[in-house]
Amino acid sequence: MRRISCQKLARLASGTATANAFVSSIAVDSRQVERGSLFIALQGEMVNGHDYVTDAFERGASAAMVAKSHLARLRGRLGKEERPLIVVDDPRTALWQMAKGYVEEHKNIVKIGITGSCGKTTTKEMLASILSEMGPTAKTPGNFNSDIGLPISLFEIDKESEYGVFEMGIDRVGEMDRHLSLWKPEIALITNIGLSHIGKLGTTDVIAKEKSKIFSPSLERAYMVENSPYISRISAWRGHSINQYGLSSTKGVGQIISLGLQGWLIEVGPEQAHLKAVGKHNLINALGAISVAQDLGGNPSQICAGLENFTPVEGRSKVVNGSVTVIEDWYNSSVDSTTSILDYMVSLPWQGRKLAVLGSMKELGDMSEEAHLHIAHKLLAAKFDDVFLFGKEMSSAWSEIKRLGGKDHFFYTNDWEALQKKMLEGTSRGDLVLLKGSRSMAMERLVPALTSIA
Repeated sequence: MRRISCQKLARLASGTATANAFVSSIAVDSRQVERGSLFIALQGEMVNGHDYVTDAFERGASAAMVAKSHLARLRGRLGKEERPLIVVDDPRTALWQMAKGYVEEHKNIVKIGITGSCGKTTTKEMLASILSEMGPTAKTPGNFNSDIGLPISLFEIDKESEYGVFEMGIDRVGEMDRHLSLWKPEIALITNIGLSHIGKLGTTDVIAKEKSKIFSPSLERAYMVENSPYISRISAWRGHSINQYGLSSTKGVGQIISLGLQGWLIEVGPEQAHLKAVGKHNLINALGAISVAQDLGGNPSQICAGLENFTPVEGRSKVVNGSVTVIEDWYNSSVDSTTSILDYMVSLPWQGRKLAVLGSMKELGDMSEEAHLHIAHKLLAAKFDDVFLFGKEMSSAWSEIKRLGGKDHFFYTNDWEALQKKMLEGTSRGDLVLLKGSRSMAMERLVPALTSIA
């Protein structure tokens, strides 16, 4: 984010700036404030951001956006020193209005949106890396793709930006409509339709209908992975011809060689790229990025340079080498992503032992038990040397494994300390360990222990 004056932001938000200041980032959590941040005081179900305005300034915030109704008590807390405030009726509404006005100032940017049940962040990072070889590119930082993350992300755009690649994540009906009021892509890609957030959305058909709204009437090009069972339905629903990508559909791609934990060698035209991302799912993500980039005029040299420069995002199939090799895939978990990484682990040549540490898959609603039973059967067929299951929802997988007589190489607990103790006892030098679980399971807590094994 480039430095922007409080006066300009106040104008975009239909608010009032109490003093002049410049901001270079936006935060809604005071713990994430850095020097130069604009802290936006949001009212949540459990926490009121106005209670943390003082903390935000102490951490280096340049300014805070606050509700007019809280102004008097805030001035009492802030003392005599004049602190730059942007005063608005409602900070959440103002954030959206501010982002919308900011995007409207940048009319010449190529607008790209990415959604899907999993793979959004990786595909976005791969595509943005390629497009950066073609021109200045703005992108979602990390996975800021929610109804708070998206408007904040859009301030990554600046006057030099030629391309904008933003994730548009949803977990409830109507959320994509709201996203489209801020960012209406000319080019959009759906990575897949799976069970993520089915607990809130209800059925995969609802998930498909809501995510496919990204293929809005003004869209120029739509992309989906080849062989998706929803391609024909989504094409009919949205009135768009859908460009498919994948091993059979992405043009210009020649030989593809698996390098195991080192990723893939991908031939694009006369060029070759080393993609440092493991698993077939990440290869498919790369083919999606290649398809979009080619249609935007990217040449093989630019595409391969972008793929070479791609770095796996923390917690998304990132390989950490050491005496114990760890595949960190702890950022999120669903049936699709877990099945994919388990299949990859099975196919991977490895001289040592293979272990899997799996936390619960969340937000699956009535589908939770069925999903965990499916994973139980995958694990039994995979024949890992040891499997550690963690979390309340994983108890159904554990029960199924015991019922089928496969408990000898499995351990289950809902106690974190017991999991860590048992896992450390069962892991030794030369092992390959997969860490996988939904975000709320915080499976990354095991990384320091695993990487400390001599």
